[in-house]
Amino acid sequence: MVHRSEPIRYVAVPHSSLLDELRDRFNADLESAAASLDRLPVLQEPGLVWSLNGRDSIIRAFGRAALNAKSTLFAGVWDEELDELSTPLEEAAARGVETHVAIYGTRTLTASHIYSMAECGASARLRLLGRRLAVVVADDTDSVVAEFGDQTPDEATVTTNPVIALLAVEYVKADVSGSLMINAMPPGAYRKLLGAPAMQAIMRPIPNLST
Repeated sequence: MVHRSEPIRYVAVPHSSLLDELRDRFNADLESAAASLDRLPVLQEPGLVWSLNGRDSIIRAFGRAALNAKSTLFAGVWDEELDELSTPLEEAAARGVETHVAIYGTRTLTASHIYSMAECGASARLRLLGRRLAVVVADDTDSVVAEFGDQTPDEATVTTNPVIALLAVEYVKADVSGSLMINAMPPGAYRKLLGAPAMQAIMRPIPNLST
């Protein structure tokens, strides 16, 4: 402790008083730092992303997503994968999960919301040069987006990122709604639509840039 005198004199103080003062200063600094941190914007967890290779690994990831679904399940799958995926998809619907499955082929399931996408699937296979895009999204969060190929490797992205899940769900919805609208059109109107420049531009075959 300092005595304001002439000359200045220094006197020892009890250690407990010194520690109390230091503790008060430290706590004040911590409270100031906490207040500053509380004013920072909260960053949400963007979700983890994994890459998968190989058909068996991808099928297992599809099955896990369907098994873990609690409220909603959206899927766009092909005949080639239904042997392994029919059971987990149907079990999800049976336990009360709102299940929507677009099937690119001629097969079907017993779940409540099943959409036949045979013609759309044939068109997509030609446009993608033999590749097949498939997705499964559980509870608008857990998603598996896969590409199966006749001549290319089978690859997938597994993620809890809600943005990717949203894109995958909207992909299924867009394909289903487009198919329903095409089926409701007179044949002449559909042929006219196919000949429109904008339709021809958007439906050009997409090359596989990974090869």
